[in-house]
Amino acid sequence: MPANPQTTQPPPWDETRKHADLERAANMLLNADLTGRPARGVTALLEPYAEQGAETVASLNFRRATDEGCRVAGRAVSLPESPDGAVAVGGYYLSGSVHGSGAVIPSNQLVQPLVTGAFAIRIGTPLHHLDVTVPEIHAAAAGMYAALVVNSRRTVIDEPSTTLERIADNAHAGHVVVSDTWLAPTGVDLAPIGLDLATDIAAGRFWLPAGTWTQLAHALRRSIALFGPVQPGEVVVLPCEGRALELAPDATATLTAGSFGTVRVSHGQGSYEEGFEPLTPAN
Repeated sequence: MPANPQTTQPPPWDETRKHADLERAANMLLNADLTGRPARGVTALLEPYAEQGAETVASLNFRRATDEGCRVAGRAVSLPESPDGAVAVGGYYLSGSVHGSGAVIPSNQLVQPLVTGAFAIRIGTPLHHLDVTVPEIHAAAAGMYAALVVNSRRTVIDEPSTTLERIADNAHAGHVVVSDTWLAPTGVDLAPIGLDLATDIAAGRFWLPAGTWTQLAHALRRSIALFGPVQPGEVVVLPCEGRALELAPDATATLTAGSFGTVRVSHGQGSYEEGFEPLTPAN
C-alpha cells in the first residue's frame, strides 16, 4: 500500500516565517527592556525553533547593543527554577549595568526586578575557549566580591521561566552591584560565607551550593559562543542558592556578607521617555 504523502514528509522549512518569528521575539524583549512592560507570548514564538532559535534572538539583541557602541562589562548566569536537566544559561551585562555599592537603579531600567545575593569574580586574563573549564576560571580570577544581582525578567512572571526564555532573554540579566571590599582569590573559600539579604518587607539567606562552579563553566561556554570571549576587567557572577526577593519601587536591598561588608542597591523612580516609539514587531 503506498504511503500517505501527507504524513511521510514534513513541509519544506519556511525560513521566511522563521526569520519573522525570531525578529518579532527579539523586538518584544527589547521593547520590554526599554518600556518596563513585560513581553507576552515569547515562548510560543520560540518553541518551533528550539534552543537554536532562542540563541538567534539573544544574538540579534546583542548585536543591536554593540552596534550602538555598548560595551560588555560582565557575564550573567541564570539557573533553572526547577530541576529539569537543563544546564545553566549565560548572558552578559553592559557597562551601564555594573555598579558599586549604593547604586540607585531607576524603574525605566528594570522589568519585574528580583534581587538575589551572589559572589562575583573580576577576571584578570581572557577566557576565550568554548570548552572553558573550572580550573581555567579559577586561574583567570583577579578578585572576589560579594554582589547583589538584580534580575530583570522581560517575560511574564506568572510561572517559572522556560529554558528558551532564559536563553533569548539574556539570562534575565539586569544589573549587578558589587561590594566595595574585594579579596584576592588565592586561598579564599566562599562556601562557608552566608549572604544575608533584606529588603524593606522581606529577608532571606544565600549560600554557595556544591556544583556552582560547574554550572558557571556551562554558562560561560554558552556566553562565550554567543557573545565573545570574557575580557580582563569583566565581572562574572557566581550564583548562590536562596529565594529571590522582589525589589519594589522606592525599596532598598541590603546584603550583609561577612568580611566583604555590606552591599546596597535601591530601586528609584523613573519611566520610559515620553514619545518613545517601540520597535514594530515583524509580521
